[in-house]
Amino acid sequence: MSAPGSRRGFLRGLTTLPLIGGGVVLTGEPTASATPITPGLLATYSAWLAYERTLLHHASLESRSEFIPAMNPALSFHFPRRGELFADDACMVSGRRAQERAAIVLAAAGCTLTSPDAEEQWRDIFRPAPGGTL
Repeated sequence: MSAPGSRRGFLRGLTTLPLIGGGVVLTGEPTASATPITPGLLATYSAWLAYERTLLHHASLESRSEFIPAMNPALSFHFPRRGELFADDACMVSGRRAQERAAIVLAAAGCTLTSPDAEEQWRDIFRPAPGGTL
């Protein structure tokens, strides 16, 4: 564990343990991470989401599919006000929030957040949304 004796170090260490019959539960609802939003992080998250979706569809629909079900809580999570679906300003706000969640989702899934190769490869392509951090 990092920073022995500190509460943060103890909790960080718990998240790396292989647990049987349970897991570490976060209290509260983390919405962002102190991890900087970088091109490599965004590229990793984009790839992870694409692979996750492909695998989900292959397992559930028994084929690859571009189908996106809309009648579910995910649509209203990303676009809470009716009529703003894919409006530029709504996409920028929701897009920035998605970037802020990237590190949390990847960490929860156990995926490495980025790598030197990812940072180098994607530095001119993936950029934080206005108001995001780099």
